Amino acid sequence: MNDKYLERQRERYKRNVVKMSGSTLAQIGETAVSDINIDYFTDKLDSLFVKLENTEKKPKIGTYCAMAPEEFIHALGYHPLKLCGNHPTAAMAGEDLAPRDSCPVVKASVGFQLMNVMPIFDNLEAVLIPGSCDGKKKAAEILQNFVPTVPIPIYMSKIDYGFELLVETFYGLVSTLEQITGKKITASKLKRACKDISRASKEAYKLYEVLASDNSPISGTQVMTIMSTYAYDNPIDWAHKVKKLNNKLIKTTPYESKRKRPKPRIIIAGSPIGFPNFKLPYLLETLGAKVVSDESCLAGRLLYDPVLPDNDSLDGLIRAIAARYVAPCTCPTFTEMEDRFCKLEQVKNDTKADGIIYNVLRGCVPFDFELTYIEKWASKHGIPVLKVETDFGTEDYEPLKIRLEAFIEMLERR
Repeated sequence: MNDKYLERQRERYKRNVVKMSGSTLAQIGETAVSDINIDYFTDKLDSLFVKLENTEKKPKIGTYCAMAPEEFIHALGYHPLKLCGNHPTAAMAGEDLAPRDSCPVVKASVGFQLMNVMPIFDNLEAVLIPGSCDGKKKAAEILQNFVPTVPIPIYMSKIDYGFELLVETFYGLVSTLEQITGKKITASKLKRACKDISRASKEAYKLYEVLASDNSPISGTQVMTIMSTYAYDNPIDWAHKVKKLNNKLIKTTPYESKRKRPKPRIIIAGSPIGFPNFKLPYLLETLGAKVVSDESCLAGRLLYDPVLPDNDSLDGLIRAIAARYVAPCTCPTFTEMEDRFCKLEQVKNDTKADGIIYNVLRGCVPFDFELTYIEKWASKHGIPVLKVETDFGTEDYEPLKIRLEAFIEMLERR
């Protein structure tokens, strides 16, 4: 291929990224239920995905997977970017590197590197990619052709032996990051990083409490947007902005509903949902449902339990960080399912949900396997579940709309 062809291809990729990102940002506004705005968060996404700006000129360290410990990156003074792809154009480009039937998150993640049109990927000193599934393990092999890549082996069991292996792995990761950056991770720096991210976690919990309230002044799509923005923001700045938003939300009354009956309250569970792939929450809320929580590792699960060290030593902090990324994690790639059920039951009770939409991205085998167990659990607890198998494209938009509308009507009749 000659240079002119490659340049035309890159321009086509760029136009498609900008077009879909702008369309999604417009849809987010359509789900608003009050005068409250989330401009800080949508402006950041607009800057990165529509204007294609790169406001962060300093070197960055990226991560692929919610199990990558951002505390280490933050302690080194770097911006921890979560780079898992959710764009159909990137997924299409990624098919040149990954199998067509593989997970679209993996295809989009490697596709963004191949496309080379997103300034946010500039100045990456390294990327961390946990081996949390087979797709991520193979993606690490591809990514190393574009950027220094640090694979993180994960023992996918929560037994004591697996935890000790992870602690050893994290010690090795600290050493590797220090070699890459030429900086030192000290106990004091790591403790400060843990506190900064814990503040963000605290505000995220408050935000989801507001979302789950009976008369919430913010939509589920807006909340998932805010959480997605955390992937590209400094934890301190993000926590500050969400704190201000939470204070406003508590004092805000949503528009008076014209509906005779309350909107069906729905939890979104399953495969990752991240910007700009918001067609599922957008469709649900424009069809008359209320998304009251999500279990996506690119949104609701990003800031699960904060780090709680037994002591302030480096060893105590590393062990506490390892516990944060294993103990509360409900990823179906783990062999144990009990935590997954406990978390879903907690969310169901806290949100008073009427139904669950279980999202399965085509090619995402772990979440597809898990569905049978979730359906049995849901039947026992008397809550309907609808499996939605989709990808990042819009070809299935109308059939998906029909199925979701039927599910919502069924919930309204219960």
